[in-house]
Amino acid sequence: MTAARRGIPSQGGAHGPDPRDRCEAVLLDLDGTLVLSEEVHRLAWQAFFDTWGVTVSDADYEQHYMGRRPSDVIAAVPGPWTGTDAAAVLSTMTAFTLEHAGSVKVVPGASALIQQLRVKYPLAVITSAGAPWAQHLLDKVLGVRHLVDVVITAEDTTAGKPSPEGYLRACAALRARPEHCLAFEDSPSGVRALAAAGVRDIVGITTTAAAADLTGAGARWTIPDLTSARLRTIRDALQARTAAGRSNEKENRA
Repeated sequence: MTAARRGIPSQGGAHGPDPRDRCEAVLLDLDGTLVLSEEVHRLAWQAFFDTWGVTVSDADYEQHYMGRRPSDVIAAVPGPWTGTDAAAVLSTMTAFTLEHAGSVKVVPGASALIQQLRVKYPLAVITSAGAPWAQHLLDKVLGVRHLVDVVITAEDTTAGKPSPEGYLRACAALRARPEHCLAFEDSPSGVRALAAAGVRDIVGITTTAAAADLTGAGARWTIPDLTSARLRTIRDALQARTAAGRSNEKENRA
């Protein structure tokens, strides 16, 4: 787990998070959410499949491989690779993805959104990818590494998505309650991880999966990219809920 040098903004002073503030932190997936890198990962997996002489359909790939840590897949998905050294596989795939990192494009609005959010909220990026890939994307491609407080990578968890472990670790590091976080994810497995962690305000980005699959996994909203006008709707909904919470608190004190 890595953290930026700048401190995490106060969320309510010495007594901890302000109970009236309905958003304590923002959780962000990386691949597919902030950058359009799935093609690179698909090519890396295809090179792996070719090595073993295995054919995997797009449907099977989306269900069993996409958005998951290679080490988890090697251990859980039966194949001729069963029992092989997952660390060696991960090293090979990381080298492949870094070699092809030049083809990665930024999801429209991603860098600007991070800059805007960081003014008010602490940020965490949680990814199934390894630390070298995450560092490269956040620093060289997005140019926002200095704005991200916590980065959780494959090396930081014992179980990858759809396990909630990565998101729970991020919340703990940010001192934020999962149910008071806003999150962005592009894969059903990632959305399920967020839901299992207790995050309710989940935005599904439809860069790699259909809106129906994301909402079925637990996303509250879906948008095509990070410049969508729907982001205004999401912001307004969160502000309205915060205002309602403050109103209720005043009534209870009266």
